[in-house]
Amino acid sequence: MKHLLKNARELKGIKTRELARLATIDPALISKFESGQRIPTENQIKLLASLLDINLNDLLVAWYKQKLLHHIDLNTQSIQAVIEVLEEKGVKIAPEERKEDQIAEILSEIENLKNRLTNL
Repeated sequence: MKHLLKNARELKGIKTRELARLATIDPALISKFESGQRIPTENQIKLLASLLDINLNDLLVAWYKQKLLHHIDLNTQSIQAVIEVLEEKGVKIAPEERKEDQIAEILSEIENLKNRLTNL
């Protein structure tokens, strides 16, 4: 999400202060959104998507992903819980024989993200 925000702002040639003024959001907060130190509210995401001409669906998906990574300790059990919630809502993740592979891939991706964050 942070890359979507920063790249879109830079592509439009807007300075952080100008975006902050347009969005009536403190410039320091805009910087924290772009660095990943803070997570915007849903209303802020919608406003920023509009101001920066970012596809709202793409930005909301990135926003939810960041919120999940921030709020959930992603381990095998929590991933299984998310899968079960999705299945209870009627969302089919994958055939039974593929679930363990998907969980392993997700855990690997999470580990890679953690390593990247540690190296920042």
